[in-house]
Amino acid sequence: MKKLPIYRKKLSNGLDVIVMKNGSIPSISINLTYRVGSKDEKIGRRGFAHLFEHLMFEGSKNLPKGEFDKLCSLAGGSNNAYTSYDWTSYIMTLPSTQLELGIWLEAERMFNFEITDTSLQNQQKVVTEEIRQVVEDQPYGKWRDLLAETAFHKDCSYSWEVHGSIDDVRDATMDDVLEFKKNFYNPANASLVIVGDVEKDQAYELIEKYFDKPNGDVKIPRNNFKEEYKIGGKNASYQDVVPHDAVFIGYHFPGLTNEEYIVGEILSNIIGHGKSAFLNNKLVYRDQIASYASSFADKREHTSILTFLAIASTQDISTDVLYNAILEQVDKAANSEIDKDTLIKTRNQLKTSHANELMYSSGLADSVGKMAMLYDDPEKVFTFPDLYDKVTIDDIVKFAKKYLKPENSVRIDVLHG
Repeated sequence: MKKLPIYRKKLSNGLDVIVMKNGSIPSISINLTYRVGSKDEKIGRRGFAHLFEHLMFEGSKNLPKGEFDKLCSLAGGSNNAYTSYDWTSYIMTLPSTQLELGIWLEAERMFNFEITDTSLQNQQKVVTEEIRQVVEDQPYGKWRDLLAETAFHKDCSYSWEVHGSIDDVRDATMDDVLEFKKNFYNPANASLVIVGDVEKDQAYELIEKYFDKPNGDVKIPRNNFKEEYKIGGKNASYQDVVPHDAVFIGYHFPGLTNEEYIVGEILSNIIGHGKSAFLNNKLVYRDQIASYASSFADKREHTSILTFLAIASTQDISTDVLYNAILEQVDKAANSEIDKDTLIKTRNQLKTSHANELMYSSGLADSVGKMAMLYDDPEKVFTFPDLYDKVTIDDIVKFAKKYLKPENSVRIDVLHG
């Protein structure tokens, strides 16, 4: 996309502010990202980042429950939020004439958050029910939890998934929630990005009006990540009410702050993304031992997991058969069996995916915020696709030999029963 001007400044309270003018559409997107995700939790607080994402819609000093969404909708806007391992983002899109409303709404939530016992109990029920539906009651739904527990030491906050623990969420007290708010939901731990038909001077004037408030003496608690937290060479299994066995293999590889993870992303797509990928072509179509086979790069800030998976096509196919078949396809990468055309196609797929995020102001605002948070470089959003073009077949071979080793992996078997 055309390189657009990006303006950045930091308020006296530590809030990182980025304004990006794109006058091609008469709207604006406001992305407020807090640098807090499941990796910032601790045992007894697993799932708090996700719970707090829900609580932020429960009301504030000047906005009763439901009023935030109502005001946004009446102004012709929409809003949403999501939680990851490393951050929580709140996204709002409005007509450009409603810039002040959007800025005030987000400032109101940041500085005047209020929660009642009833609201807390309601959202505890919502979040715990969500975990039951998408994890516990979902076929093959619990493998990610077990893989995280197996791949990381119990003291590592990557050893649980973003949704967290039903017990920890259910047992949260009002004091727990307010402490979490104090620790992480403050300007010094946030980045505010506004993209769209907006003038920077007007935006900065309104942002300073509503957001430039004293922050106090804030010390943000961080969990330390240590390389020794990563565990490899282990297997685990569980029985589930599923029709066929399945196997999941996770390999440790670098996190988002290491550009080597780009190689892992490309390799993941070549082996397991799409109908022409190695796993689909061999396991599903040719040998017909799997009904589904895929791979994905589960990216985190400090370290990531490259996961390969296959679900058996019949009950006669064991997890060992699937496991060995996956390793055979993984070995093709280490043995330089990737041709140039496949690499070019994969590069283009990933670059297109990145470009698609930037087609809408909300996606652009989210991407700019992530670049600022992870790399301290919001303009990297324009040059990021170049990283894919730099990856060679030799890079993929070196990556595979370095990271795709049994001692660097964990294996999870899901057994039908």
